[in-house]
Amino acid sequence: MNLREMELFGTLMRVGTTIETARVLGLSQPAVSAQLKRLESRLGLRLFERTGNRLMPTAEAQALFSDAAAIFATQARVNARVRALQQRDTTSVTISATPAIVEGFLSTRLAQAGFRDWKRRLRLWVTDPEEDVRSGRADFGMQMAFPAKADFQAQTLATIPLVAVMQRKDPLARSAEIPLPTLAASRLIAYDPAWSPMGDTIRSTLQKFHLAYDPSCEVPFCSTVCQLVEACGGVGVIDQLTADNIRSDSLAVRPVAHLPGVPLILFYRRGQTLRGAAQELIAQLSASIA
Repeated sequence: MNLREMELFGTLMRVGTTIETARVLGLSQPAVSAQLKRLESRLGLRLFERTGNRLMPTAEAQALFSDAAAIFATQARVNARVRALQQRDTTSVTISATPAIVEGFLSTRLAQAGFRDWKRRLRLWVTDPEEDVRSGRADFGMQMAFPAKADFQAQTLATIPLVAVMQRKDPLARSAEIPLPTLAASRLIAYDPAWSPMGDTIRSTLQKFHLAYDPSCEVPFCSTVCQLVEACGGVGVIDQLTADNIRSDSLAVRPVAHLPGVPLILFYRRGQTLRGAAQELIAQLSASIA
């Protein structure tokens, strides 16, 4: 018997009628009867005796069913696993991302990817994307200026410009573009280059033009830069995603000459087989950039 014939035979043995077998297998009753007739003819065995609407298995059928019990048990386990995977795969995808990516990039693209009205479910961590992905807490992570790591598979979704933010009353706000020497000479709010890839990008660019990188205040996040600039003055460097979500009328954003952008990276554990829902979302996020 091939697997399809085994499925027909096993179902007939369990339910005892061609009508119920047809319902279970999604076939018509005549189709079930015809398949059973062909199977008995090909095997040269009578498998069932017809008693009214019921099928009574013969001794030959009982012997075959006993030998095939392990196959039917495996089929039941596989079907149970399929149902469990379907439920898990469609209920949620878990993403870990930084605040700027969630607010400036991810939210609008989630709507485009089928999460409008929350017909699909999402779990979102805004903590430490690298650790969340490494520990398996998240399916994948998103971070800007993410350095290459041996244990992660990564892809660049976009390059995000870096811009300067200052109080609107600051004389620099009257400039259409901030020169790098002016940025270096300002009371700068930026990042520890030993900890932050974004800080390293800024420092490397200034050093390339023989300028010093000497922040007055070092912070971990772009949103913190905006808060400190608004309260204390100075000039901050932030990514364009954060800049696009500034709600304060007291802050101004200006481009910086010769300051390169930083890559927006999507990453997951190397060697990890992603679930179908996560793969689909990654494909849709990539397509939205293209």
